Amino acid sequence: MKAKHTEPAMYEPALTAHEFSMKISALGIKKANTEGWQLFLLALLSGLYISIGAHLFLVALEQGMGRIVGGAVFSVGLVLVVIAGAELFTGNIIMLVGAVTRLFSARKVLRNWLVVYLGNFGGAALFAWGVWHAGLLGTPDQLNKLGELAKNVAQTKIALSFGACFLRGVFCNMLVILAIIMATLSKDIISKIACCVLPIMAFVACGFEHCVANMYLIPLGLLAGGASLPQVPLSLGLWHNLVPVTLGNIVGGVVILFMHPNRIRQLHYLWHGHKRPR
Repeated sequence: MKAKHTEPAMYEPALTAHEFSMKISALGIKKANTEGWQLFLLALLSGLYISIGAHLFLVALEQGMGRIVGGAVFSVGLVLVVIAGAELFTGNIIMLVGAVTRLFSARKVLRNWLVVYLGNFGGAALFAWGVWHAGLLGTPDQLNKLGELAKNVAQTKIALSFGACFLRGVFCNMLVILAIIMATLSKDIISKIACCVLPIMAFVACGFEHCVANMYLIPLGLLAGGASLPQVPLSLGLWHNLVPVTLGNIVGGVVILFMHPNRIRQLHYLWHGHKRPR
């Protein structure tokens, strides 16, 4: 008797709603329960990855390639975070879903955010110091074109008003969270990369503000302008930008998380099907 021929199952490039909910739940629980020193090291890596993307953005601008190409190469940073794995403050806004649905406590979310924010800043500032001392921007007495551009970009960001920084931060992280949502939904690496590139290219081309990218771009410009590394964290200009941009990034992430239809279904599923905080 002949064996029945069975058609191979059709490949689905995206997770189902249930699979996605389970994956986001597991990811949030893992982030909430990761040891502090591990979080910090992964956050340092993420600060480094985003800084590499931000530096590529500067190089693209200096070469006359414009913001769209600059945004495309900037996305390398998020691709490295998503594919290689690291802890990014703006991406970890997604942990709010787990806190609201009581998978883990709000205290664990705040702990994660604080450690990751500090780690991102440390990784970005150290990379800026390394780039400056590698001579890639010229010397203090003779900046090259890239050095002049880095200095001007930092000055432009510092000159923005609180409201402008905040709103640009809101728009930015709406796109970053969408990139992470789509990359998480995707099953294969090529799809994940495409899902990272397009939204990130959009936010950079539009001139929105990302706090972790600014943790690199502003210190780099300050170093090019003559500041020493210990002076960078004390710069009022740096925090004049980072504080409103960070707040805007949080609000932008919240807007997407709690208004996007997929997130609403996920919240309903998690609220009715999972445990209380650990």
